[in-house]
Amino acid sequence: MRNSFGFEPLAEGRGFPPDASETVRAEFAACGGPRDVHGTTWITWAELARADWGMTDRSGSRSRESVAGDGTHWGPVWSVMRTLGEVHGPENVRLVVWFH
Repeated sequence: MRNSFGFEPLAEGRGFPPDASETVRAEFAACGGPRDVHGTTWITWAELARADWGMTDRSGSRSRESVAGDGTHWGPVWSVMRTLGEVHGPENVRLVVWFH
């Protein structure tokens, strides 16, 4: 959201997906919905798999992989998405995020 590293965003400003599941809708509403959250967006596993993980930040000193790759705290998320993508197809696996 803050992009303090200066990477080109992968899925900036897409908003809340209109076809989100009831579970995701309930979680979003529990956080206050659009009036209390910001930065709402989503991305599919297919898009993440195509991302340039070697891209560096503004300074050229950090790669996307080094700050958000498999070896970071994001690794478990990517592992689950990768597995679900193998089962359901990469275009059918989506991460929805927002900040409260």
